[in-house]
Amino acid sequence: MLRKLLLTAAVALSSLVATGASADFTVLVPSGSEGDGLRAAAADYSKSKNVKVEIVQAPYSNVFEQAANAGQTKSGAFDIVLMDDPWIPFFAENGHLEDLTPYFGKAGLDGPDNDFLSKSLAICRNPYNTGPYVCLPYVGNAQMFFYDAAKYKEAGVEAPKTWDDVLKAATSLSKEGGGRYFGYVFRGGQGNPVVADFMPLFWSYGADMFNADRSKVTIDTPEGAQAMEMFMALRDVSPKGVESYNANEVGQALAAGTAASSINWPNWVATFEDPSQSRMVGKISYSQIPAGTKPGSSEIGHWTMGIMAAAKNKQEAFDFMLWATSPEQIKISAERGNPPVRKSTFTDPDLTSQEKFRHYPVLMQAIEASTPRPRHPKWPEIENTFGIELSKAVAGTITPEEALKNSQREVEQITGIK
Repeated sequence: MLRKLLLTAAVALSSLVATGASADFTVLVPSGSEGDGLRAAAADYSKSKNVKVEIVQAPYSNVFEQAANAGQTKSGAFDIVLMDDPWIPFFAENGHLEDLTPYFGKAGLDGPDNDFLSKSLAICRNPYNTGPYVCLPYVGNAQMFFYDAAKYKEAGVEAPKTWDDVLKAATSLSKEGGGRYFGYVFRGGQGNPVVADFMPLFWSYGADMFNADRSKVTIDTPEGAQAMEMFMALRDVSPKGVESYNANEVGQALAAGTAASSINWPNWVATFEDPSQSRMVGKISYSQIPAGTKPGSSEIGHWTMGIMAAAKNKQEAFDFMLWATSPEQIKISAERGNPPVRKSTFTDPDLTSQEKFRHYPVLMQAIEASTPRPRHPKWPEIENTFGIELSKAVAGTITPEEALKNSQREVEQITGIK
């Protein structure tokens, strides 16, 4: 019943991007800038190609539910789904996504061209970086480290290279701030928020959720404990109540100039550089994720387009995807506010000469140094469970050691892996 209601809600949000009673293909997208960008592209395509494109837009979590329901029932309700990249193993390993190999062959191509960033392409293959392409990259998200360079310099850190540098500066700034200004801020809310902000630390201390062949859960380890120790130290120099913080609270703290640094996503750059929304225009610096005992690595968070295996208009869908991810269209998408996935766009002087795109060199490096979230078909459930335990540790209702131990046990139960 819930899925039926969700499908009804999503369809109620749909819009036909051309006149006429029926669509040539249907695209499911999330609400927000990523979905808005693809909607705009679909409108352009409809006009230039004289085709009818139906866009179904729904909230983030509902997109996953709608696509999963369509895949399981083989309804053919959607031809293309704009997916968050950690969803790919679920959809691919359950047979819900079309293998794109024959479509590339029909177009006279071996696969996507080499102008795409290598990590942007790697996530579109299942298994990761080795299997066939089951989607194409559209929005090039990866985390960066955001910091107030002037404040960090006052605290004796010219440019933070390690988490020890960050902690040194953040401790000094929070002490000096007296409860009104903080050296660090992060998302501590349960589920995705806290996991997204913890994973870069986890990886930077050599930890990972699974071993290389995904045969063992490896959360409760000495490396995991090191990462947790740093995370708790950063909590202590962050605003009170960060266990309930999500993206808006973190972004607003940086934009208001009440926090000096955080891990963040590139879509916030537009806010920080907008005088109507930010007191920090031109003052925030962007850098790679700091190192721990290992080089720092961003969490990659691309939005990708895949064709549903039960789609009714597969060739039409592929033709649109190929067009929408072309160099010309990715540049237009970037100008509309979506981070790109192509080297030519990241290095285009028309863009890089503009202040609002000054973070592009850092973002391109961040993508190429990024790590995907664990490629497991049960990742949404794993992430939620891990995020509950991490948030409890941030809130102080359980110890960091208990959070790691509980997460290890619960992820073993979810996956059936010991």
